[in-house]
Amino acid sequence: MSDSHDTPASNPWWQGFFDDDYAAYGLSDFDADSVRQHVDFLVDVLELEDGLTLLDQCCGVGRLSIPLADRGVNVIGMDITESYVEVARNRAGERNLPCTFHHGDAREFVASEPCDAAINWFTSFGYEEDDRQNIKMLERVFESLKPGGRFALDYLNTARVMAEFRQWYIDRPESEELSGLIVLHETKTDYARGMMESDWTFLYPDGRRVVKDLAVRMYMPHELVAMLRQCGFIDIELFGSVEKEPMDRLSRRCIVVSRKPGG
Repeated sequence: MSDSHDTPASNPWWQGFFDDDYAAYGLSDFDADSVRQHVDFLVDVLELEDGLTLLDQCCGVGRLSIPLADRGVNVIGMDITESYVEVARNRAGERNLPCTFHHGDAREFVASEPCDAAINWFTSFGYEEDDRQNIKMLERVFESLKPGGRFALDYLNTARVMAEFRQWYIDRPESEELSGLIVLHETKTDYARGMMESDWTFLYPDGRRVVKDLAVRMYMPHELVAMLRQCGFIDIELFGSVEKEPMDRLSRRCIVVSRKPGG
């Protein structure tokens, strides 16, 4: 039995976390109804129309970029994992969709042309303990938007996570492609640092064992709002789901929609 640990202590955890093992497990769910709900929500709150341009910050393999492009939106996607960018490029190219995808760091990447809207989805924010590093991602979105451009940030609802906190649980994926895989999730909280840290242990049918670490800041909604305001965003709204439910302590998500002044 092999035993690998993917994230050296000296490197940011995401450099080892977001690889093909994670993609097969965490990015392979393309349930059509769920994706359609997310896309419908974004088209509505971001006021997307045919021919407008959207930045998908931390786009992964294009789980939202591709269906948004199907709606006629010109998508500029970026991600720090080069293999994910390549998958997204290939998927868009096969369907001749209006997408361009870039490999880069979201703390530095500014879209090559001013965008009408932007998203950061599926908890792709808050990976640094240092708030200043996290805010850089919001600043790059602000710089990428046209005056009046809208931004939607999808984050975990920390209040619900704490209310239903589980130190560990076991996941057995139901998909045929992952048959036999067992994933053990073990989580702890560091309240002094404001971090939630997890170990994910992938146990494969062939005996392979892969352990991955991740860490996310435990931001409350008002803290996200304050950071967006610090970057210059206005007209900030909170939603608890893509069904536009009001935000409360047991909401499934914390979705923050805002706008760049002007336009």
